[in-house]
Amino acid sequence: MDISLDSNSGDYQITAYSTGSIQINGREFSEPLTVTLKKLSQENLPDNVESINADLLEALDIQDYEAVLLGTGNELQQPSWEVIEAAQMMGAPLEVMSTGAACRTFTVLASEGRRVLAILYP
Repeated sequence: MDISLDSNSGDYQITAYSTGSIQINGREFSEPLTVTLKKLSQENLPDNVESINADLLEALDIQDYEAVLLGTGNELQQPSWEVIEAAQMMGAPLEVMSTGAACRTFTVLASEGRRVLAILYP
């Protein structure tokens, strides 16, 4: 699904997604990644949502963002309660949703120039 918006509010834009794949700036990704307006990374992410922990959230500096989105794949998967609680304690509640919803939400927030971090599992 194409989700492009006309925007010059960041270096990275999610342009499309499908089951198992996310397209950013025309490049296709099939592994977990993080994306902000200024940074794209595939480093230090566990292979699955269940393995996300508070140390990862701390390493991602989630407190620096207005919105932190967790796209869990085609189906919604809840991370552990400890992870959700850790995010709240850092002042950046984790918005958990399917990856498609996270991609659409990221695109809208990025078009507004908001400080948004998306942790995406294709």
